[in-house]
Amino acid sequence: MATENAEELVQKYEPMFHKVLITCSIFRNNPDYEDYLQIIRLSFFEKSQQLDLKYTNQLTLMYRFLCWRVRDHQRKQQYQQTLIEKVMHYDLEQEVSMEDRILWEDFLERLWPKLSLGERRFLFARLCLGLSMKQIMGAYKVSRSTVLNWKRKLAERFS
Repeated sequence: MATENAEELVQKYEPMFHKVLITCSIFRNNPDYEDYLQIIRLSFFEKSQQLDLKYTNQLTLMYRFLCWRVRDHQRKQQYQQTLIEKVMHYDLEQEVSMEDRILWEDFLERLWPKLSLGERRFLFARLCLGLSMKQIMGAYKVSRSTVLNWKRKLAERFS
């Protein structure tokens, strides 16, 4: 394995990557197919440094590891979507324009993975939905100090 460079190694096991995606119910018509494939490639390369893939049991471990990585990513996306839907269905006294909502959702999508759960909740509720401090407290059933703490951490992160 040491003689093979990274590109050759990834190409050699590319069929296994596609099998992992099929096992995880991600097919070519899925808009995130290429993203998942890239996650698998990167995970494969990292793990291949630790395993000797000449042995069948090591290859099986690699396959299971890649399936686990994909399912973990799917779980995180599902959790994020559930949280967004929960906040989206909260009744608003004031309506945010669709154009503003789309702009903020795009911004949050790029920023989202770098934030803590509280920071995500605060940003989405405040920027996308236009919720006031009291409405955020009610939506998440948290204290005022918790919401202020989320806001303070965001300010520290971007200052």
